Amino acid sequence: MNEKMAGESLSPVDLVCYEDFLGELEAADEDDTYIDITRTYVGDPDTEDEYLTLLANREARQGFDANGTLVLDASFRTARLEAFTWILRTRKNFGFHFHTVYLSMIYFDRFLSSCYADRNYSRLVRLISVGCISLAAKMEEVRVPSLPQFQTGGLTFGSTNVKRVELGILSTLQWRMNYATPFAFLRYFIIKFSRQDSPPRETVSRTVRSILALMREIHLMSHRPSVIAAAATLVVLNNSLTRTTLETQMNSIAYPGFLNIEDVFRCYNLLQQLDAENLRTPRNVNSASRSNGIKRRRLQFDKDGPA
Repeated sequence: MNEKMAGESLSPVDLVCYEDFLGELEAADEDDTYIDITRTYVGDPDTEDEYLTLLANREARQGFDANGTLVLDASFRTARLEAFTWILRTRKNFGFHFHTVYLSMIYFDRFLSSCYADRNYSRLVRLISVGCISLAAKMEEVRVPSLPQFQTGGLTFGSTNVKRVELGILSTLQWRMNYATPFAFLRYFIIKFSRQDSPPRETVSRTVRSILALMREIHLMSHRPSVIAAAATLVVLNNSLTRTTLETQMNSIAYPGFLNIEDVFRCYNLLQQLDAENLRTPRNVNSASRSNGIKRRRLQFDKDGPA
């Protein structure tokens, strides 16, 4: 798998996008990134292992593959970072759940991996982003904004073109839109690994932020959501585990045996590198310098382009 890894040098365009992303993440305080994990599972505690196993079995049928060949080349990386930053900002504007953000980025990753599109064209990336979050909101949110309400940041698109992109996404994903996300697993892992029935808000908030940081870095179809949730929880509770001590930690709880320890350590190690990278990344970037195995299909719009 050829993913962009922490510590790899950033291009000027990547650096500007990364700066914007960090700005969005830093603007999110503890209250904004806190989620009530008690609401992720409201059933009988005695059946929670069975519930988690059902979720994990669903993951296995949804195409998440740590051994896949999902490549984040330079143009893909820049496009998805731009999309992710805008989707995070839109989530905050409308008060969406983080589950909606994750679904949006799954749709984005799968769609852009499957279709030919000019990833250097910011307007097209934004149009696809609008389509992705609009569909995700329809799946998850009680109140879904109208398409014109999504049009922020100086870019506007005709409803016809947004709906056309939505149909393209639905077709590409074969109308399979209901995916598991790491947030469904957080309650279980945070309580189990911290050994606290009521973990501190800071622990939950930092785990959410770790998931967001990892989302920036990887193609979401290349790692199971349960693996991401476990790795993010472990790195927040102890960011100096080795492969051996991580395995000991995982074996110390009676979790259902659906996790691959190597996959968890790979994500955990990447989060460790990201912590180190954040300490090295220069923060004063002139944002005015912003640049504009699956069969691919060319996106087509009206002759005057996305409008």
